[in-house]
This record gives sequence, structure tokens and C-alpha cells, in this order.
Amino acid sequence: MAFVLLAASLLFMYGMYVLYDIFYTNQSAFVSYDLLQYRPVQTYDEDGNAKSEGFDELKMINPDTVGWLELFGTHINYPVVQGNDDLEYLNKDIYGNATLTGSIYLSAGNSAGFDDWYNIIYGHHMENGAMFGDIDKYLDKDYFDTHNSGVLQTEEGTYDLRIFACISTDSYNGTIYNTDSGAEELYPELKDYINEHAVNVSALPEQNDSLLALSTCTDAVTNGRIVLFASLEPHDPSNDSLADYTGKNNNSSAGNKVTKMMKAVGHYSNSDHWAFLNLVSLTLTVLTFLPFFSLRKKYRQLGYARRKSKEIKDQKDTDKRIKTLYDDLRRFVYKMRAGIVIELLIAVTAVLIFIFTEDMSKRLVLRDKYTWLMIVAEALALTADFICFRYRGIRPEENISKETDKDTGK
Repeated sequence: MAFVLLAASLLFMYGMYVLYDIFYTNQSAFVSYDLLQYRPVQTYDEDGNAKSEGFDELKMINPDTVGWLELFGTHINYPVVQGNDDLEYLNKDIYGNATLTGSIYLSAGNSAGFDDWYNIIYGHHMENGAMFGDIDKYLDKDYFDTHNSGVLQTEEGTYDLRIFACISTDSYNGTIYNTDSGAEELYPELKDYINEHAVNVSALPEQNDSLLALSTCTDAVTNGRIVLFASLEPHDPSNDSLADYTGKNNNSSAGNKVTKMMKAVGHYSNSDHWAFLNLVSLTLTVLTFLPFFSLRKKYRQLGYARRKSKEIKDQKDTDKRIKTLYDDLRRFVYKMRAGIVIELLIAVTAVLIFIFTEDMSKRLVLRDKYTWLMIVAEALALTADFICFRYRGIRPEENISKETDKDTGK
């Protein structure tokens, strides 16, 4: 039975870990609050030309950052990175951490400044809509017609995006996945392919317009891909879609650079997370005050000692040994009362510390800067328990009192 209980406990703990890992992986795939604070700020010079300020902060997080992509009305709102090859950021986030969700990244064959005529950005398809999980929604005609705009911010400038086609294809399509130099000469071929195979399509741009392809995988077909095509056009200052990212909202006039402070408090920051050791320490602290298996036995000692002291109160003046026993029991009653108050205060303090310093919706870490405080709280609770809840005096015997305590066996 002990082996079965141990095996069941291990399986249960592993199952909970898997569920947590799935939950956190899905949640962390969305742009986090701390990362969103580093989105470049849109400003305009005296001539009305758009310029994104704040890429220095993003590059402090990851020097491979080349832009920020958003499709309005979708979950696609992420920084864009570029690796040495198209596998580097397949399973690595912008912070450099290994993750199944990967990053949104520009093809290694493209120019980091989006100077090419044809650019490809890759991202994983997440069932909850994170990363490029919303791209498959463009297979629906109504969604395609109502979510056809976005923006791409780069160090060189800002571009308005116009979605004009959605295609279901495979990863071996040489017409779509071609970033070689001189690819613009293949535009007629690409245009014909889009017109022939697009699930949804609107007016195609002119040949001299820059194009952007957003590619993600699909579970429907082995090596299947869904590709969204958009035109890249210089940002129109009259477009108020970037109102939240302009200097105007920061009380700055056009042309003034907006300084953004690094105050990350989201998924991957050092201030919003939860530590496993803190949870273990909290659990042990609470179980010291409220023991899981022996709660009744622990606290019935108080009533037992108080009752025995009353039984021998009138005899303490006639027998030295009984007087010593009476003093020991009364002293133990006072110690237990003090111990209850002390352990309760420690347990409540530990719970409050955990609530205000840990966020279990964020990532799991082994320890953090509050771990030592949680361990000290547990050590204090154990010390108080050892001092206040251990009786070390003379034990009552049957010849002193005919009544025995059946619950404690004393």
C-alpha cells in the first residue's frame, strides 16, 4: 500500500506538472505586459514623416530585434527577430529562453531593414490564438474582409499593411518560399499563383510595391502551411491606428523623442512570477500550525493539560511531586497558548508574503529573492512548535488521577 500510494502521488504530481506546463506555455505565447511596454513609440518629424522611437530598448532585450508587427483586431502583436538561419528562433523566445512557442521571426534570407521586395515572417500556430494562431481565421471570408489591415514598425520606418490574400499550401512551395535576390522578377509567377490558389483574395498590389508574407503551420495537412500576403506601404500620418503609440499620448509634440522606462512586470520579468520553493515553504508553515494528519491530537494536549491541572490543584500542597506536576502542566498550558498565537501569526504572515510577491499565473522558477524570507518563516514556525508544543515535565500517572485520556493515550 505504501508503494501504491507513493506511485500514485508521483503520477499525480507529474500530471499536474504537465497541465501547468501546457497552461503556462499557452499563456506565455501571448505578448506579455512587460514586453508590450517596449513597443516602439511612433513619432513624426516636422514634415510629417513617421519614425519609430525606442528600438534601443528592444535591442537591449535582444539585439536580433528588427521590427514590431501588429494585425489590428487579432492576437498578432509581437516584436520580430531575425536569426542566423530559419531554425534559430523556431523554439526560442525573444529573451533567448527555450520554448515550444518560439518567436515571430523574419526569414534569414531577407534584409533586416525590410528593404527587399518580398519578405517572409514565420510564426508558430497556437490553438489558443497566440503567435500566428489567428492566421487560419483568414480562411473565413468574413474574417478576411474585416481584418485586413495592420502595421509594421522598423528602425528605418513604419509601414501600413494591407492584407490582400490568404493561401493554404505546403512548406515545399518554391514560388512562395523564395527570398533569393531578384525575386521581384518572379512577381508575375507569384501573382498568377495567388490568383489561382488563394482561398480568399482582394485587389493585388502593383509590381513595384513591397510584399510581406506571414507563414504558419497547420495541422490539417502534413507540412501544411497557411500564408497571409500583405502589401507594405509607407505609413500614412492621417491613420490614427497608432494613436496609442504616438508622442501625442505622452504629452509630446511632433518630432520630440519619447523616452520609455524599462519597468518590466510581465511573464518573463523578475518581479512577476512564482517560485516553487516559496510554495513548499508556505505549505510546510501552514501544516506546522494545522498538521494534516494529527490536528486533533496536537491541540487536545491543551485541554488535557488544563483538565489534569484542575484535578490535582487541591492536592499540590500535600505532595511535592504533585506540586511539581501541577506547575509543569500549568506552564505547558501557557506555552501552548503562546505557541498557538505565534504559529498563527507566522502562518498568516507567510500567506500574505506569498500572495503579494508571487503570481501563479506567471512562469515557474525554483527560487526568487523572497525565498529566504519564506524559509525563515518556516524555520520560526518549527522552532515555536518545538518549544511550545513539547511537554517535558513530569507526566501524569494513573495513581494521581483515575481518569485517563483515551484520545491521547496518556
